[in-house]
Amino acid sequence: MPEARDVPTSVRVALAHAAVQRLADEAGADVLHIKGPAVAPGLRPWASGGSDVDVIVRPEHLERLMSALDAHGWRSETTFEAGSAFDHAANLFHPSWGLLDVHRLYPGMERDPSGAFAVLWEDRGRTSIAHVPCVVPDPLAQSLVLLLHAARTPTGGEHPDVPANWTRRTDAERDAIRSLAVRTGSTVGLAAATGDLAAHAGTPEAALWEVFTEGGDRLDEWRARWRAARGPRAKASVAVRSLGVNRYYLAQRLGHEPTRTEVAREALARFAHLGRALAARATAAVRR
Repeated sequence: MPEARDVPTSVRVALAHAAVQRLADEAGADVLHIKGPAVAPGLRPWASGGSDVDVIVRPEHLERLMSALDAHGWRSETTFEAGSAFDHAANLFHPSWGLLDVHRLYPGMERDPSGAFAVLWEDRGRTSIAHVPCVVPDPLAQSLVLLLHAARTPTGGEHPDVPANWTRRTDAERDAIRSLAVRTGSTVGLAAATGDLAAHAGTPEAALWEVFTEGGDRLDEWRARWRAARGPRAKASVAVRSLGVNRYYLAQRLGHEPTRTEVAREALARFAHLGRALAARATAAVRR
């Protein structure tokens, strides 16, 4: 019998993109493929792609896409609320295709997800991935998406996506990206990626981006999330979740599904960490 061989990551990712597009088509769900093999040549020259698949779904079509994925063996790893500071993506896993991030909104464009998706959809294109035509944003919109991702990915210096998508773009192209940022409500996120965040200092929209670009601990992040949350209900949700335990990430760290005792121990550790952080800040304030 022939020797069994692992499928190369790049091949598996390409096949997963194709599989998701087929399911989206069958379900009547509009999706845009981003990152990895969906990116136009030259916009991400530093890497061949990641190990998972990323798509943005039209918010009105979220339920039908998730139902189709569930019916075809994709299991949920994280909920939208547990996945990130922006509550933007759910992480799913398929035993054959691997990991998939379904974005119900894109960080930086969260004020009006439906409107932002409609803008990206207007000038959509298609690229062949694993011989399946997959829907992608146009190249300028791809640059905006990559820049917003760069802004929330600390690297200790300039993110490698910035030169190809901003610095080496022409003046006219940068103006077009700025215009697209206005139309998608992502002006502050773009400013964070391009070093202009100071122009928005003190605004709720800038609070979370400041943590990503300037650094900060978990307390800084949760304070920023609370400031950025719109309305009493959203702020209350942030306050409650700031003290909760993310079972998915705890399981990832432990290597197994956590027991009640391990969850309780983690909750106590979080309270202890919060107490130490608050005490340190109080001491620093007194010294000033």
